[in-house]
Amino acid sequence: MASAPDDQADKAVMDFDPAVCTYDRWIEKFGEAREKCPVFASEAHGGYWVAASYEHATNISRDWETFSSRKVWDPEAGKLEGGSVIPPFAGPPFVPVETDPPEWKLYRHLLNPFFGPKAVETYRTRARQVMRALVDRVIETGACDIVNDLANPLPALSTLDILGIPYDQSNWRRFSDPFHKLAYARGTAEFPQCLADLDWIRGQLAEQVERDRANPREGLFSSLCNGEVAGKAFSVPEIVGLGMMVLVGGVGTTNALFSNSCVWLSKHPEVRRKLIDNPDMLPIAREEFVRFYSPVHSAARLVTREVVVNGQRLEPGEQIMVAFSSANHDETVFENAGEIDVERFPNPHVGFGSGIHRCLGSFLARMFFETMFAEVMARMPDFLVDEERAVRYPDISTKNGWITIPATFTPGPRMGEGPTL
Repeated sequence: MASAPDDQADKAVMDFDPAVCTYDRWIEKFGEAREKCPVFASEAHGGYWVAASYEHATNISRDWETFSSRKVWDPEAGKLEGGSVIPPFAGPPFVPVETDPPEWKLYRHLLNPFFGPKAVETYRTRARQVMRALVDRVIETGACDIVNDLANPLPALSTLDILGIPYDQSNWRRFSDPFHKLAYARGTAEFPQCLADLDWIRGQLAEQVERDRANPREGLFSSLCNGEVAGKAFSVPEIVGLGMMVLVGGVGTTNALFSNSCVWLSKHPEVRRKLIDNPDMLPIAREEFVRFYSPVHSAARLVTREVVVNGQRLEPGEQIMVAFSSANHDETVFENAGEIDVERFPNPHVGFGSGIHRCLGSFLARMFFETMFAEVMARMPDFLVDEERAVRYPDISTKNGWITIPATFTPGPRMGEGPTL
């Protein structure tokens, strides 16, 4: 994948900043990049590289020693380096996403049992109950916001259940909404409050650590509080960081995936009906939605040594954005890559990333998607998205999602199942 540096390599520069790019421009410019310069430099944010092709995106993701995910944040020294997003934002690293081995291996070894296929299946019943309660909140009105009423709260609340973090009717929005806003509110008047709410959540998690250590119980979070790795217990900041990582990953990915799928299915009712009538098709269709919309749009890496990629010489300390969404539209890998084919198989997409940092919650995201799809298609199968009022994220550098998706449907009865929301 990489070779010794070549001092004669010409630097490919594109007038394009993926970190502040709208959806339509992202698709257009990355198509041009894959054809002309699949590894190029952007001069925005002090300069960084971008890997646009499937080959380079996957190879870079698998070479963690050369392309590090580690984030260093020292507010007292004013140091902020690395991490998974460009430009990086001040705050503690998300663990284990923004770590490398050996630390990464210790964290993943502890977390993996809670996110494997068998474990995820045990969460399905509770997720279905939560989803039914969310639909109950809107079903009698004949109108909803697919993002804020369904796609964002379901993974947020279900992930709280998996962690064993209590919530109720008075505060569940305060737990769920900041993770949605984190994806689109940066640079807006909403962002300071978003950061304040995230600090509140960290405080709630820290308080829960003390309770779980005094009175251990079932659940992932309590296991973290009372567990050890290599004979060493986790510190409170480490446990809080792990809890925040699980919440961020659980909410954003599924929210973006389901929201985009609903917009497309609203415009293709014949495919929607086909999936409703043939539920066995859903897993294949789901993977195609993951490929096409790539909920994890990109991830940043920090170059640790001089290296040449596709003729471009990268220096230590430079950042490179791995554009998974562009890789998933690579015409050399996917036939008719610019179209959704709900019967596409095989489908070697990298919609959940690649390499050691492949999304820990990919099986969980799939289960959440299936749960939301089943409930929406059963109780509001004729939903119609109001595209004129729907609003995308202003940029899609990390998550390809929507701020709001108003929709209407034929009203129905409440089921009265699940938590009171």
